[in-house]
Amino acid sequence: MDSYFYIFLISMVPWIELRGSIPAGILMDLDFTKVFLISLLGGILIIPFVFFLLDYIFPIIRKIKIIDRLYLYWESKVQKRYKKYTEWELIGLLIFVAIPLPGTGAYSGTLLSYLFGLDRKWSFVAISLGVLIAGIVVSIISLGIDIIT
Repeated sequence: MDSYFYIFLISMVPWIELRGSIPAGILMDLDFTKVFLISLLGGILIIPFVFFLLDYIFPIIRKIKIIDRLYLYWESKVQKRYKKYTEWELIGLLIFVAIPLPGTGAYSGTLLSYLFGLDRKWSFVAISLGVLIAGIVVSIISLGIDIIT
């Protein structure tokens, strides 16, 4: 399989997302521009998919106890991390997703938007911009670019 397809798949894995796919592509010595764009695409494409899962599939599978427990655990962790951003709603959502730490990516941002009943279209924009910013930060760190001097 094509190495770029692997990068695309990595960018869609929860809690890894482009925070893992960009460094992986760099370590694989792939073209950085392609890695960045493919990672960004994967990170953004999951947003409508996660909304769909939360709306239609998740209520059905939450009837399974272990899945419901995992969901409640994830929900509490995400809400706890997001608490300081709730006053700012969509700006807070963008900042939350833009922080390149595990648990603050597009999956968590989409879950937050769902939990707080934020407007879907604007949430998509805020989460996408957050993914873009996180991608830039991860790229700078991964490439070792010295932006301070």
